[in-house]
Amino acid sequence: EELERFTYTVSHDLKSPLITIQGFLGFVEKDARAGNLDSLNADIERITTATRRMRQLLDELLELSRVGRLVNPAEVVPFAALVEEALDLVSGRLMQQAVQVDIAPDLPAVFVDRRRLVEVLQNLLDNAAKFMGDQPAPHIEIGIEMAGAETVFFVRDNGIGIIPAYHETVFGLFERLDDSIEGTGIGLALVKRIIEVHNGRLWLESAGEGQGATFYFTLPLAAADGGSAS
Repeated sequence: EELERFTYTVSHDLKSPLITIQGFLGFVEKDARAGNLDSLNADIERITTATRRMRQLLDELLELSRVGRLVNPAEVVPFAALVEEALDLVSGRLMQQAVQVDIAPDLPAVFVDRRRLVEVLQNLLDNAAKFMGDQPAPHIEIGIEMAGAETVFFVRDNGIGIIPAYHETVFGLFERLDDSIEGTGIGLALVKRIIEVHNGRLWLESAGEGQGATFYFTLPLAAADGGSAS
């Protein structure tokens, strides 16, 4: 069933840019014969945009397929260091939207594939920034909560929120809540896969539209001897 859903979504989303390319190639031929250079350049631009989107989709699908295994050996790394690396990667968007980011002190060390966990945080931060809406004081909080003896990490924003009906579907491949906002719909699927490969859990909580969203996840903590505590 999972393979069937994957095949359907891949064929559907890759077919869209192909149809665009095929259609505009006809316009290119027509405009070239008519000597209409302005229209010809516009046609080429549309084709270029479609091919760029297809390349992005294929690159991200390849990345998703690789997450079934830890590409890099797990290592002990302070969670705060992962956060700083991810913030560097999304600093442009955060600065552009004047998003304030608060990081809790005393975050624990984790035993993870460092590169993959930076990808997780990069995607969650980028997602939070993209869905701020017209929030006048955009804010992201990164921290931990204790659920009994379990340490739970979270990335919380005060953006547009997500209604409960979509709390599970947002993690599906190519799922997008707003087609007007850039993205391929692979980011949260990638986040979920990486967390699960680390034997962790990922879930979303949001009171609904305009109420912000919090992504919670668990990870193997570093043990005193430098390995995994789990």
